Amino acid sequence: MRLKLQFVFIDHILRIFLLLLVLLLTMILILFWFFRMDITAKGEGVIICADWIDIKPEISGMVKTMMVREGDKINKGDLLFVLEDREKSLEVEESLQKIAEIKKNILSIEQTIDIREDNISNTIDEAKAALTGAEAEFRIMEKGPKPEEKTIAERSVQLTLQQVEKVNLDFNRMKKALSLKLISQQELDNSAHQKKMAITDLKLAGDRLALLMNKYDKDQVLAGRARLEMQRVVLAKALSRRKEIAILKQDLATAEKALITEEKRQEVLTKNLELTRIESPIPGIVMTYDTKRLEGIAISKGDVVLKIGGLDEYLIECKISEKDFPLVKTGQRARVSIKPFPKGEYKLFSAKVATTGADSKPGGPSTIGIEEKLMKLTGGLQELKENYYPVTLELENPYHMQVFGNRYEIKPGFSAEVEIIVEEDRIVTLFFKRVLRIKGKLTPDNIYL
Repeated sequence: MRLKLQFVFIDHILRIFLLLLVLLLTMILILFWFFRMDITAKGEGVIICADWIDIKPEISGMVKTMMVREGDKINKGDLLFVLEDREKSLEVEESLQKIAEIKKNILSIEQTIDIREDNISNTIDEAKAALTGAEAEFRIMEKGPKPEEKTIAERSVQLTLQQVEKVNLDFNRMKKALSLKLISQQELDNSAHQKKMAITDLKLAGDRLALLMNKYDKDQVLAGRARLEMQRVVLAKALSRRKEIAILKQDLATAEKALITEEKRQEVLTKNLELTRIESPIPGIVMTYDTKRLEGIAISKGDVVLKIGGLDEYLIECKISEKDFPLVKTGQRARVSIKPFPKGEYKLFSAKVATTGADSKPGGPSTIGIEEKLMKLTGGLQELKENYYPVTLELENPYHMQVFGNRYEIKPGFSAEVEIIVEEDRIVTLFFKRVLRIKGKLTPDNIYL
């Protein structure tokens, strides 16, 4: 009875084992049939910028201060480095002082012109008036007065005589009024003063009439002629002083031209001084190795001092072994792990094969900085030629990751491990291809694994 029970138990165990084996084989078949896998070509490389610019100063000089280092992320307009600017600063200061002196000279000339113009104009007017009087006096001496001048002088004497008679009458009335105490002494004094003024006017009018009626002898006529000539000479000298204004205006024009020339020179000097401060024309990242070593080095106009990589697109320059290289083609997808971000802890990035072999073009500096790291990875040009082939991949955005609230960004120069997916198919298909390949039943045209 006990033996029978043992056989029954073993029978159940065998059946369960067979059932589990069948289930396992079924799952394996399902896995092989429905699930897919990929075959990859692995390589190592370095992150580089797809685009970059060379920073070349527009003037020659010595690097005074380097403001950035390799790997620094910069914005457009950030200061990169400064050239020695002491001499250029002194030149700008001297030019500004010279401009100030020229402006001061221009102001002095303008003020002198204004003063001289007023003075000369007054002198000319006085000379013209004196000449007119001398001409009239000489004409009277030579030809006698005109009838109308005589008539006016006589009428002036008559008018002043009538005025004297009137003020005399008023004065007498005022005296009587004062005796009767109708007016004050001051009012009488005012009336007396007006009487004296009228008598004086009468005397002057009489003198003028007598002068007109006077007969001049030959010596007086010659003296009048001499005075007339002298006034003409005085007027000519006054008019000749206008040349002083012309000369001053020429000096003013010369000073203004000198000011324009110096201002243009000052603009050039200021621009050269500004050119000693080299700023970044684009946002990007510094790709030049050991920038501090450049301080104190003399550079010429157009020399490449720094390389700034753009942040819009990153490439991966990597090496692929020669046994896997025939499998790699442009457009294939790839998984990328960044060494500073281990794939066990951080996500994988995606990339696409851009160029292979001879079509590859470096996406970064060719002689300094990040390119040196690439050469170290590839083991130098000789090793790259003999054992590896270059492949360039386009790294896909985003170029950062968020881990526990922290943002981690990829930077040019980071090392990368690349797995290029050269084939992706069902497991069973890949398995049979392997079997057929082993048996040699695939033609050379079909062998691509």
